[in-house]
Parts: sequence; structure tokens; C-alpha cells
Amino acid sequence: MILETLIGALIPVGIDGVKQLFTRFAGGVKPTTIAEQLQLEEADIKRIEALAKLDNPYGTPSQWVVDLRASSRYIGALAVIAIGLSTLYLTIDPFVQRIGLEAANIAFGFLFGSRIMANLKK
Repeated sequence: MILETLIGALIPVGIDGVKQLFTRFAGGVKPTTIAEQLQLEEADIKRIEALAKLDNPYGTPSQWVVDLRASSRYIGALAVIAIGLSTLYLTIDPFVQRIGLEAANIAFGFLFGSRIMANLKK
């Protein structure tokens, strides 16, 4: 179950990596004139604008929506930590406990990793 989920999540990443390697070795699209360079940059700008339009809420959302959206990563990380640590007490299977602790470790690193590294570098 977990293996299929990981493979399903990693296939798009792997395909993108192969595409980037091919582009690096094959050279990718190289414009020959300034006009072609401007057309390529214009296409990139239009693509980024289209992506920005997808994320636009069209209007002013309520403040609680803005706050919830800003804090959703942290709420999710805290939930993963709580669920991961609860596997120590709720399950007997050491494999499940190990996965729960690893998930809690990853989420803890997301929340506090940069602060810990900054203190260690001093």
C-alpha cells in the first residue's frame, strides 16, 4: 500500500528529472535571433501569468480564510507530529511505530529545522 503510493508520487518527479537531463545534454531550445529570444521569454511570461490566474481568489476573501490558508502547512505538520507520536502508544507493531516516528521527525524538521541549523552554525 505504502509502496504503491510512493511509486505513484515519484513517477512524475522521475519523468521531470529525465526531461531535464535530456534537455541539459541535448541543449534544449536555443534561439538564433533576438526576436526568437523575445518570443520565448514572452511565452514564459504568459505561462506564469496563467498560473497566477489559477491561484487568484477573485475578490477579497474573509480574514479567517486568509489566516487558515497561511497556517495550513503548520497545522498539518503539527497533526503529523501528533499522529506519529501516538503510534508509540496505540500500536504494538514496530514497523508502524518506526514509520510514525519518521513522519514526526520529518514534520518536526520542517517546523524547527532552520532554527536548529542556525543555532548549530553559530
